[in-house]
Amino acid sequence: MLRLEMLSRDGDVIPLFYSQHTSQLLDQQGFRAVDMSDDALLERGATPSRPFVAVDYDQPGRKVREVKKLKIQLGLGCNYSCAYCLQAQQVGNAAASSTRDASEFLENIDGWIAEPEGMEKVELWGGEPLLYWKKIEILVPALKRKFPNAKFSIITNGSLFTREIIDQLKGWDFSVAMSHDGPGQGGRGDDPFEDPHKFVMIQYAQRTFHPRFSFNAVLTPRSHDVNAIIDWFRDYFPGCNVGFEGVVHSYASDPSSIFSMEQLGTFSEALSRQLVDGSALRSLQMHDKLRRAVRSMVNEQSSDVLFQKCGMDMPEYLAVDLKGNVTTCQNVGAIGSHKIGHVSDFDNIALNTSRHWSKRPECQSCPVLQLCQGACMYQGGDNWRHSCNAEFFYNLAFFRAALFILTGRWMVGFGGDIVRPTLKKDRNVEVC
Repeated sequence: MLRLEMLSRDGDVIPLFYSQHTSQLLDQQGFRAVDMSDDALLERGATPSRPFVAVDYDQPGRKVREVKKLKIQLGLGCNYSCAYCLQAQQVGNAAASSTRDASEFLENIDGWIAEPEGMEKVELWGGEPLLYWKKIEILVPALKRKFPNAKFSIITNGSLFTREIIDQLKGWDFSVAMSHDGPGQGGRGDDPFEDPHKFVMIQYAQRTFHPRFSFNAVLTPRSHDVNAIIDWFRDYFPGCNVGFEGVVHSYASDPSSIFSMEQLGTFSEALSRQLVDGSALRSLQMHDKLRRAVRSMVNEQSSDVLFQKCGMDMPEYLAVDLKGNVTTCQNVGAIGSHKIGHVSDFDNIALNTSRHWSKRPECQSCPVLQLCQGACMYQGGDNWRHSCNAEFFYNLAFFRAALFILTGRWMVGFGGDIVRPTLKKDRNVEVC
């Protein structure tokens, strides 16, 4: 078990012991350290019982026709060019498609989707998905009829909103998220808030879809103060929903996506305190993630039920383009290594592009395994190591806050048999 050094308000430090694989938190005598007499009881709930599938390059995962979440990749084209876009490296690998392909996609869908009533969510993805509006107009009415119980959503950069598009999405009962980094948008790329016409359309979209509209920010080296981001958006839109897509990952070792260790330490400590004082919980996403951190300890959740962070290793989650190509996830193209099969040969789809967290020693020994769940499953090399560091410190904030909520003590240190990644570019530099 890992040893946690816990500081009380009186200044004394005592050890607690934590297992990232059983979520048990024990005192020095081996008894539960979680006080079950307080509001922590409210966090009790059923925990997942289905074990993960340990996918790896030589142990591919499979997909099932009883799809629960369908991610439709319309195309990776985008009218913006964001500095750290994870899709930018994949644009040349996207299979070109047409409105005819959209029609054929609908004609063939009965051949590979079973139990349409069981579909829970349909997501439309780009690039910038609104570039493909004509395809969307063909797809959505039929998909709504096909999957009557599914929730539909789209994520956009917000630059292509028109009143007609907004009204139609509302008529289809969509949830809409707009990717924007708030005060850090200038480091990301173009800012639609600075265009008066685009901003008016964003205002109309926010009013039209609220509360099913959110601004989703990425936490980056340039902009990672959660409260500052929430305040920035609410200066424009009082009471709006501010979500966070998490901490930025490195997909091309781009400097804008790589935190220094000093930045990560400061960021993690500040976020911990914002979670504890409640200011960060103005974001529903932050609130839900902290609840999950608390719940894992209260319910002593086993790591055996932890699929990857994105869930795309789950057999019932499927990413597909309009040609019917099945891909690792919605952020990659089907020309090249990330094509894992085709819906016409469904039984031979093989997720052989990714590595489950249980196959990485850094993840197996990590204190925040229950929250991080292995970062990006297809990353490798130094890009994964940079992303691992960012995810570690980001999730450490929630881990520290959850411990404070449950014990009334502040974690000031931890130790144990913990493996942290070392950059291959310099074997003498210890990343963490």
